[in-house]
Amino acid sequence: MKREYWNRVADHYEAEIFDVLKHDRSGLVLSQIEKYGSRDRMASDLGCGIGHFLPPLSGNFGEVLAVDISSKCIARAKAEYSHLPNVTYLTMDLATPRIPLPKTDFALSVNALIMPSLAQRNRILDTVTKHLKIGSHFVLVVPALESALFAYSRLIEWNLRSGMKPGAAVRAGFRAHKQSENLRLHEGIVPTGDVPTKHYLKEELIAILERRQMTILDCLKIEYSWKTEFISPPRWMKAPYPWDWLCVARKTG
Repeated sequence: MKREYWNRVADHYEAEIFDVLKHDRSGLVLSQIEKYGSRDRMASDLGCGIGHFLPPLSGNFGEVLAVDISSKCIARAKAEYSHLPNVTYLTMDLATPRIPLPKTDFALSVNALIMPSLAQRNRILDTVTKHLKIGSHFVLVVPALESALFAYSRLIEWNLRSGMKPGAAVRAGFRAHKQSENLRLHEGIVPTGDVPTKHYLKEELIAILERRQMTILDCLKIEYSWKTEFISPPRWMKAPYPWDWLCVARKTG
């Protein structure tokens, strides 16, 4: 998931990239923006894409930095939200060491830390946490590994209810088996479509943020409809629903 990938999908971003704001059934991300917002504070949207979260950030903070690796995504965000006077746009690779990123009072990162490279993710996390002021807050949204595995189990159950024998239900249900040469489940790498995507355990999130002098305040499930996982899911497929993790942390050192 390099710069070229994001520039390539920018023109058809809505069709390619999952819209957390649209599918967040309980408005959990918006509630965190409102909770920590203040007109005398600066916020950053790190990995802002085409800017879905810029209107609520602009409305709740005095200044907003919109940062993305893709110049084409930034151009789309600028064009769409040119009416927001307090947003500054930066095209920047957060994995680059010692980049001149201003320190802010609040940072939001929604499904930006999903590249399969551990080294790249670590560099980005170091940059993100270092650019936060002491006492500031970080809201991180990432795909949940537990949810991905649960979705596989629901698909297997669906196959069983459709009359498949257990062996066939498992083979048809666990899509990653079809790409066994690319299976990196021990790293939390699960294909999203055809794209290897990092998914996180809750405990893993807590550990990686605490190592960077962040105190965990909450880890919440952003629940979605089963229609985000399957085309025409059966009626019996109800709660528990698939989810992303939303982790809220405070910079302490």
